[in-house]
Amino acid sequence: MEFNLEPLRTTVLANMEAGQLIKRHLSDFATIDASLLNNAPFNNYVKNLTSKSELYEKGLAQVRKSDETEKIVLADDSRDKAIDAFAKALKLYAVSDVDAEVDASKSLSTLFASYKNIATISYEAESLAIDKLASELKGASYAPKIALLQMDRYVTRLENTNATFKTLFGSRMVTSAVTEVYDMKKIRKEMLAQYADFCDYVLAMCKATNAPLFPASLNLLNTARKYYADQLARHTATKTEKEKNSD
Repeated sequence: MEFNLEPLRTTVLANMEAGQLIKRHLSDFATIDASLLNNAPFNNYVKNLTSKSELYEKGLAQVRKSDETEKIVLADDSRDKAIDAFAKALKLYAVSDVDAEVDASKSLSTLFASYKNIATISYEAESLAIDKLASELKGASYAPKIALLQMDRYVTRLENTNATFKTLFGSRMVTSAVTEVYDMKKIRKEMLAQYADFCDYVLAMCKATNAPLFPASLNLLNTARKYYADQLARHTATKTEKEKNSD
C-alpha cells in the first residue's frame, strides 16, 4: 500500500490557523484506540506537541488581550517587510544589463545570504542581526555598492523599522518585568518544526512497519491537513479575484 502525506504550507497559515491545526490534530489523536498507543516515540511526539500547543495558546491569548503586544507584532511585521524589500531589490539588479550593477548585486547577495532566515528568528536575535547587517552595509566594503545601486533607502528602512521595534519591545520588557512574555515567532517556529518532524515520523513508520497505529494516525493527519490546504486555496483564489477586480 502506498502512503503519502497531504501537502500543506504551514508557514503561510495565520497565527490562529496554525494553533487550530495542532489543536485539531491533538483532538483527533485522542480518538485513537488506547491499545494502539504503544509506540514510545509517537507518544513522546504527541506529548511534546501538546506542551508546545499549550504554550502557543498562552502566547496567542497574550497577543489578543494586549494592545502593546499587537503593536510589537505589527512593528515586527514592518521590519520583516523591509528585509523582504531589500532582498527583492537585490534580485532586480542581478538581471541588470550593467555589469557593475550585477557585480554589486552579487556581492551584496553573498553578504545577505549569511543572514539567512533573519525574519524567522526570535525577536531579540532579529534585532541584533538587523543592526549588524545595517552596520556592514554602511561599512567601507559595501557602502559604495549600496550607493551604486541607489539602495540607501532600503538600508534606512531596515534601520528605522528595527529602531521602532526595539523601542516598543524594550518598553514592553520594562513594563512587563514581572509578567511572562511570549516570543510568538520563536514559539510558532519551534512548534511547526516539531510538527513537521512528527509527520515525517508517522509517514516513515507507515512504510516501515505493519503497526495499525501509523496508518490510522496518517489518515487523521491527512484529513485535517487537506481541510487547511483547501482553506488556503480558497483564500488565495479570493485574494486573486479581488486584485483582478481592482485593476
